Amino acid sequence: MMDAPVVRGDPLASGPVAFGREARHPLSGHRRVADLVASVALLVVLAAESVLAGGGIVFLSLAFSSCGAPGNSCDETLGGAVVYVGPVLVAVVLVATLVVCVLRLVRRKLTWPFALVGIAAVVAVFFGAILLVDSAITHGI
Repeated sequence: MMDAPVVRGDPLASGPVAFGREARHPLSGHRRVADLVASVALLVVLAAESVLAGGGIVFLSLAFSSCGAPGNSCDETLGGAVVYVGPVLVAVVLVATLVVCVLRLVRRKLTWPFALVGIAAVVAVFFGAILLVDSAITHGI
């Protein structure tokens, strides 16, 4: 008896069942759907948080209105740098997190922890900006 010839490079997958590697991914079924839903929900939260954090950092420039009061001193260079660089850092964290999460979703790898790290990074940038602006203003009286 002759064995059926093994077809190599069959793009239509019309060969025998043993053709090629099995396309199993680490996440499948309900775990895959749960990861996708959680990742998308966290990325939406990250986008909203980034808009609010960027706007909040820009509003920190209002803290320098007290610099004209007697006895107060301000490091306007540091404050200006924070107000201009802060929203850029928030945008960089947002874009980097989106890129990493989309690549991991396409490769079917666990993704939601990376979106959570992005959320925490935006919070860290926001509170870092608050601390730097606060250190740039000295209240004398």
